[in-house]
Amino acid sequence: MNLPNALSLLRVFMVTPFLVAVIYRQFPLALVIFAAAGISDFLDGYLARRLGQESILGAFLDPLGDKLLCTVAFISLCLQGLLPPWLAVTVVAKDLYTVLGAGILHFSGNLSVAVPSFWGKLSTLLQIVAVGFALLSAFCTIGAVLLDWLFAITGLVTAIAFFHYLWRGVQVFSGNNK
Repeated sequence: MNLPNALSLLRVFMVTPFLVAVIYRQFPLALVIFAAAGISDFLDGYLARRLGQESILGAFLDPLGDKLLCTVAFISLCLQGLLPPWLAVTVVAKDLYTVLGAGILHFSGNLSVAVPSFWGKLSTLLQIVAVGFALLSAFCTIGAVLLDWLFAITGLVTAIAFFHYLWRGVQVFSGNNK
């Protein structure tokens, strides 16, 4: 196993301690774990490209780690009252439907690799920032107006990313059925 894949696998394993820290309301620790996972996400992609170690396993592990951590973070922080339920539902639904759509395209014979869009990358960045600020708000004073705006923008961009992926998926699927 190469270093980028090991970092992706490490991120998958970081989900459990993150969840335990949130459940026991150890929010500073949860923030440290979440930040370390974010750094590992950046590093695995950078190293895979830089070292020429992109792999099929990495193409599976990297988004798996991202989706697991994101889903667990949004649901657990929503249940702790740190994120609004509508935002958790928006983020989790977008990821669920995007993965389902990719699976449908894959099993219908479109074996191309999905390329993240600008909107998808921006929504992921905003989701990471939203989780970070939600965790910070548990032990630092952060203005409610700032959080409300951050959550609203994150939800809006996440919805745009979902509809953009849906539009791209319909185009690909339609092109295969000509």
